[in-house]
Amino acid sequence: MRRLLKLSLLLLVVAAVLSIMLLSASIYTFNALTDETLIAELTFDPANGRQFVAHLRTGDRCDERELPLFGDQWRIDAEFLKWKSWATLLGLDAQYRLDRLEGRYRTAAEQNSEPNIAHDLGGKTAVDVVDLAGDLGSWNFLVDATYGSSVYHDIDTANLYSVYRTQTGIITRETPRPAPRSSTSIMVTRACGGEPPVWRRITTWTDDRVVDALHRIKG
Repeated sequence: MRRLLKLSLLLLVVAAVLSIMLLSASIYTFNALTDETLIAELTFDPANGRQFVAHLRTGDRCDERELPLFGDQWRIDAEFLKWKSWATLLGLDAQYRLDRLEGRYRTAAEQNSEPNIAHDLGGKTAVDVVDLAGDLGSWNFLVDATYGSSVYHDIDTANLYSVYRTQTGIITRETPRPAPRSSTSIMVTRACGGEPPVWRRITTWTDDRVVDALHRIKG
């Protein structure tokens, strides 16, 4: 009987640790909200007519993605998550996650008739805290609200667009585009190509294994 109790307790601890790691992997796809912070940079090159190539840098801005867009404007969306006030007092900051980048036309008629394309910027995890908060309903004791925030701006290939997150949403500022050989001074938390924190590597590895297992089950 004692051995059975020890085994049950061990399984309970293992399950709890795995749950925490999976939730951590999901939360790591968000970024903590503290002060106003630069979260993305965009520049554009003309392609053909009203088609452009967007050069997008996010995170520590070490890697650049090239994404085609159609229209006269660009738009970026982010998903926000706000904890309940008592959880905030314990040190849990509100979170954001970039969600989508797409082109935009100035008129609704053109938006409905002209070519358009959207790019998904959010990473999927085995456990999504936003979906989990909705599923828990009244049992949810941590998350207060989730909502979307977006910003759009005219496309000017001569400008660099910097996207910042604030305490309540995202904003953008434009500056002249740097010359090709110049670089923008950016504060980064770790060197480009450096290893992420140990806990993030562990939780991401766990999340990848669970996602693979779910794919096998569905297949």
